[in-house]
Amino acid sequence: MLAQVLVNISKAPQIFFAKNTVRRKAYSFDVDLSQYSLSDYEQIIDVLRQVEAEVLSTPGNRDRMHWVHFKDTTYFYGEQEFKLPFDEFVEKVDIAHAGDFYRDSVGLVTQIVKRDTKGRPTYQGARIVALPQPNYAAFMGKGNLDVYKLEKVEYGQNEHRVWMKTVHSPNGSAACDDGYLLFKRTPENYVKVAFLACQSFPVPPLMAALFLDRWKWFKDTLTEAAYRGFCNRMMKNIIACYEGKSYKVGK
Repeated sequence: MLAQVLVNISKAPQIFFAKNTVRRKAYSFDVDLSQYSLSDYEQIIDVLRQVEAEVLSTPGNRDRMHWVHFKDTTYFYGEQEFKLPFDEFVEKVDIAHAGDFYRDSVGLVTQIVKRDTKGRPTYQGARIVALPQPNYAAFMGKGNLDVYKLEKVEYGQNEHRVWMKTVHSPNGSAACDDGYLLFKRTPENYVKVAFLACQSFPVPPLMAALFLDRWKWFKDTLTEAAYRGFCNRMMKNIIACYEGKSYKVGK
């Protein structure tokens, strides 16, 4: 444990100051999806609808973001609207590649379980690897986010959505990282992008060692700042994908 923390800290300067030099690599997919039935992909939906109702019952900030803080879990919702034609947008931005849009995503591997009549994935597994969030947490010993998810993808006339349920984290970087990404048609035929998360991440080792996580106001302030940065960068990545621009970190 200590050895891994020291390794994580040794990588922190590159992650914080020069993350575009981090090398991207091809990750394996080591979860056997045959152990899951299609109903396993569906089970998360009712839970997330309850999360959505609770988090949206709280006041949002001026950036249209909402939080609910528990001891070990955070609910988050953020949305932005873009004056882009919905149909063209969903043609250019694949909702089934949600993990690619995460801030500082350095790897996405998917295994498709089922497709629709147009050949689009409707049930799939996804392994998502991303740099520590926020980046300065690497100095506190936090390692990469590495999670496997079951994903149910929906393609409607007025919205595309991917529901995500975490089933495994090889390095223990997430106890829960569930949620959805939504592309929704507005009344003006533009696009609303929304992201819902129900997440539980271990406290960075040095923060835990110094008992900083016991200061609720401090922990909540850092958490909200981290989510704000994550969501804003994810939105920029999505728009860059629509515009055909490069948005991935690393080389």
